[in-house]
Amino acid sequence: MDIVEISSNIPEIGHVEEKISMEKNNENEIEISFSSKYMMDAIKTLECESIKILFNGDLKPIIIKNVDDDNLTQLIVPIRTY
Repeated sequence: MDIVEISSNIPEIGHVEEKISMEKNNENEIEISFSSKYMMDAIKTLECESIKILFNGDLKPIIIKNVDDDNLTQLIVPIRTY
């Protein structure tokens, strides 16, 4: 199992960091930024315990799906943070 590190920095709340175990199918390292609100909204609509996140690169949208059901696909567009 590999670990993914998720962090969020919201001025009203502060800095939050979470490490989650994950399965990955390649050795590429990706660092990507996107709205945490959009990510949470997308995950909530899937109504499941496990999700699949598909990455295509640092500046390309990510796809979020329910592991057991492909009927709903969420697309999150990254933001530039530099």
